Order: sequence, then C-alpha cells, then structure tokens
Amino acid sequence: MTLFKYIINPSPIGEITIIWRKKPKFQIEEIILSRPDKSSTQIAEEKYEQEGKLPINKKSKQLNNVLKELDNYFKEKDTKFSLEYLNLEKFTPFQRKVLETEFKTKKGTINTYKDLAKAAGSPKAYRSVGTALSKNPYPIIIPCHRTVKSDRTIGGFGGVSEGLESKKILLELDGLMIQGKKVVGNSPIIALDKTSQTKLV
Repeated sequence: MTLFKYIINPSPIGEITIIWRKKPKFQIEEIILSRPDKSSTQIAEEKYEQEGKLPINKKSKQLNNVLKELDNYFKEKDTKFSLEYLNLEKFTPFQRKVLETEFKTKKGTINTYKDLAKAAGSPKAYRSVGTALSKNPYPIIIPCHRTVKSDRTIGGFGGVSEGLESKKILLELDGLMIQGKKVVGNSPIIALDKTSQTKLV
C-alpha cells in the first residue's frame, strides 16, 4: 500500500499533515495535527517510519475536495464534510459507531461524553467514548472537539494535554465562547438523541 502525505500550512491550529492513499481506492488514513512540542510532519515521520519517507502528493480530485472543505471550515464558511473518503473499517464496531455518531454533531453545538454514549447506543460507556474520541484519526471532519464534559469543561483532545489549545481554537471557529477551559455564555449542549435534548446555562 503506497501512502502519500499533503501538508497544510499555515492553519489556525498550525501545520496539519494528511496521510492518504490512491489504491485500491482513494482513502484518507489520518489527519495529523501539530502539538506545541512537535509538528505534524514530525509526528507523521515517527508514526509511519516503517513506510519510509512519504512522498508529498496533491494529485487527487478527492483530496482537493477535502482540502477545499477544510479551507472553508477555517474561513468559517459552510462545509460539506463526508465520511465517504475515511477508512472506518479499521475500527471496532463500538468505535465506529461513536465516530459516526460524533460526525452528526453540528457546528455551533456541543454534546457531552454521556450524551454521545447514549446516542451511540451504550449509555454507560461514556469513558470508552472518551477513549474512542482520543484516538480519532480524523479530527475536524469527525468533530471530536465538539464533545465536552458535563460541567462545560472542554476536556481532552487527541489524547494529549497539549491538544487543549487546538480544541479551544476549533470550538471558537464553531462560534462558541471559551473562557479558561470552559464553554461559557448561552452555548447549548445538545444531546444527539433528540428525545433527550438538554441545555446547560
């Protein structure tokens, strides 16, 4: 399997590296965000070391569609993200359900880990939901930054404490107000299960 990479730089959250492949069909393997201590390029080189030096390649209509939507997102325009190009087959059924459910969280709203667990059909598995989101290889497209703790604390992001600043920036791009480590103001916390919508004020 030949993997390629494409680097987005700059962006509001720093350098972003997209790992993708052409065959047997176009698919994004991972979207890697930079951390304060390490660039996305460095993370990609370490993670895909066995693949050798990944060539930079932008020659794909599908990739350019994804790049256009990411650019729209960062410019706070309407986006039309899709799961079509993501490799979801590598997840357990539970992880896949969590990510597919999180994908439905709309811009400008947030949900809690408990809400997401309930919507994914496993109401008591909110800790496992947190673990699944921390391993989400498709941030922004699958907007795991939109899940917060019940007290409005923004919680973790990307499984590392250094990711909190990026999560804060993404939530602000969504139009939400962040003060310290909490969502403030009248930002609604909407359960994905419409029968149990909640709003914390």
